[in-house]
Amino acid sequence: MLPRYIALPSSKLAICLAILPLAIPVTYLLYTDRVISRQLKTATGLRDKKKRISTIPPDVPRPQTLPQEVESDDDSECVLAYERIVSQPLPPSSLLRHNPPEYETDLPTVVNTYLRATMTAFSWTPQAFILRASCAGDEAVKQTFDTPFIQNLKFCEGDRVNGFWRVVYRGEGRQRGAGGERVEMALDAPAAYRGPLVKGVIVAGIEREGGDVVFVNETWMWRRQGEAPVLLERGVGKWLHVVLSGWLIMKGLRAVTVAREKAA
Repeated sequence: MLPRYIALPSSKLAICLAILPLAIPVTYLLYTDRVISRQLKTATGLRDKKKRISTIPPDVPRPQTLPQEVESDDDSECVLAYERIVSQPLPPSSLLRHNPPEYETDLPTVVNTYLRATMTAFSWTPQAFILRASCAGDEAVKQTFDTPFIQNLKFCEGDRVNGFWRVVYRGEGRQRGAGGERVEMALDAPAAYRGPLVKGVIVAGIEREGGDVVFVNETWMWRRQGEAPVLLERGVGKWLHVVLSGWLIMKGLRAVTVAREKAA
């Protein structure tokens, strides 16, 4: 049984969508979107039986921790939305270039470095500042937004990061082939939070693709029929989420591939 989840509630989402274009110039958003479209592969989908919509490819590996009542395409009455962003294939020898050769195929170490970079980058976004403010009075949760805290995380099951994400699975998961590494984080509201709840799981990790590897970032959100639409169902909100997710992936990729170039 997963914990209770949270994403930005509709009122705070409206604030975020208003703040983000002010905090990051529209030209930069458009530039980032263009870079993402060239360097990353993005896919989104929606399953809504009431509207007879089913655009989630059946071969997409589902999160290991997706609740059974949500997972089934045949029986579930939940609306399920997903976003999947994948990097270009990379040779394993290009990873963690600042480390000794034995680390070049140590995917758990690579994933830790990758996640530390993406989660630290997120902690400085307007969304993160709003989420942190909603945890007023809970210093232990607020600490999980701090860069030193994130940089020391090993992303083991039970670890909390940026206040609202809790690691609920780490392992190979259900990705194509074998030998990958993924971390699944439930959107888990801390006890101090009193806002509306939205259910979801974020997946980050590495998958094997032939002799290369690809970095993957997925967001899965769901709701019951009649509940307010989730962020990934809306046009502008969905686009902003893709841009933010793609930007975070590029931050993570830079952290695990650029060091040897500096040393060379």
